[in-house]
Parts: sequence; structure tokens; C-alpha cells
Amino acid sequence: MTNNTLTDTTAFSPVRTPYRELGDLAPSWAEHRSVYRAGGRTLYLVETKHLDQAQRDLDALARRGWQVQIDREGDAANITLSRLAA
Repeated sequence: MTNNTLTDTTAFSPVRTPYRELGDLAPSWAEHRSVYRAGGRTLYLVETKHLDQAQRDLDALARRGWQVQIDREGDAANITLSRLAA
């Protein structure tokens, strides 16, 4: 009889998303979100009309190794968050 139970969890790493690092849910300022993965990199695109609310979280993510780019369009902003996959 074969035991197919997986017991070695060292091969798995926790999912590293910007939202997981800020808490369990996406913050309220992250209104429209998209995620893309390719070439060992994960890219999150976030649209917001509340950049002032987002700034503290974006600073915290930058300190944790996320690359943060903000493109402003008047009162709104498109935010790109990226980091090499673990």
C-alpha cells in the first residue's frame, strides 16, 4: 500500500503579495487591482483615487523589498508594485 500523504512542507513558500504583507485583505484604497506573473517577477497594478490614504502602506511595502512606482493622473493614481518571486 502506498502512502500519498505529503509531509515535507519545505518545498512550499508562503504566498507573498503586497496585500498579505499589509494584512489579510486588500486595503480600501486599492480600488481596481490586476496581477501579472512572468519571468520570475510578479507585478501588481492598482488604481486608486485615494493616494493620500495609500502613501503609508506604499512606504511600508518599499521598506519590505517591493518596488513601488506611482503614476499620477490628476486626483487618481496608477500604482505598480513588483518584486522577484521567492
